[in-house]
Amino acid sequence: MDDRLGCLMDKVNRMKPLNPVLLELLAALKNSSSRVADLEAIIETDANTSATILKIANSPFYGLSRQIRSIQEACVLLGYNQLRNVIYASALDQLKPNEAMQNWGHGLMLHTQATAIIARTLAQQNGTHEADSYASGLLHALGKQVVLAEFPEEFAAYMDDQSKEHQRGFEKLFSSIGQMVANNWHLPPQLNAAIRFHRNPNSAPSEYQSLVCLVCQSNRLAVEFGYPSPGESGATSHETVDDPLKEEIKTQLDRVFSTHEG
Repeated sequence: MDDRLGCLMDKVNRMKPLNPVLLELLAALKNSSSRVADLEAIIETDANTSATILKIANSPFYGLSRQIRSIQEACVLLGYNQLRNVIYASALDQLKPNEAMQNWGHGLMLHTQATAIIARTLAQQNGTHEADSYASGLLHALGKQVVLAEFPEEFAAYMDDQSKEHQRGFEKLFSSIGQMVANNWHLPPQLNAAIRFHRNPNSAPSEYQSLVCLVCQSNRLAVEFGYPSPGESGATSHETVDDPLKEEIKTQLDRVFSTHEG
């Protein structure tokens, strides 16, 4: 696996770069002085990026009561944190698996969206990490998404052999590739930590450990609620969540995904 990891990491370095406008947006998001108006100005320089952001902003995952028709409306109605989440989702939208991988790609998309929704709900309940919870849940499987989209033969090998030793090797692969892409995308360190350590939150830097634990818990609960990540459907959740909160999470997932499938 070490030789394979080195080879794939080299290929990741030579991957087709992310849309330059999205890269500029991600860099702007990392800058604490950036304002919504700055993001709007960058988005409006590229029609394709604008169209992708509007498509995602109008999806049921963001719960708006009316259709957004312009980037200006998106900036006003979504607010900074939601707009940031839409931009991250737009970056993920470029990681499209080939036709043979579509079912796995759809399953992974549902899993990451469910994890994001659960993380946001838990953060609101706890009153912590509300700004980063959704984005961390959305991006936690970034390395896995890259392998699925860019290296389908490797992903098929992962799905074909579910032995523990094989899985551990691929978990290392997903973590390493996710971290590299997060760096290439200029993601902030707390999101990078969620991508790298969500399987082992105790290894995360102390300042990000509680956020990573939140993502780890949300990841497991997504499986429990019927949204497993491909290759991990056998995972079980040992999370302690009270019944009213579980019911709230279930209601949110049912509402969002029934609308999405519709």
